[in-house]
Amino acid sequence: YATTKSKGTGLGLAIVKKIVEEHQGKIQVENLKSGGATIRVALPVFVADGDSA
Repeated sequence: YATTKSKGTGLGLAIVKKIVEEHQGKIQVENLKSGGATIRVALPVFVADGDSA
């Protein structure tokens, strides 16, 4: 995802954070020296017994 918007409410990242936490995941945000940012989202993998994933 990329945007050219110079302003925003910041609400989107807060929503993502809540969703990731509700799924026992982790979110990591890093500012880049060259500009911009890197955002990493890690979610656990779960396969229930009897499922053929």
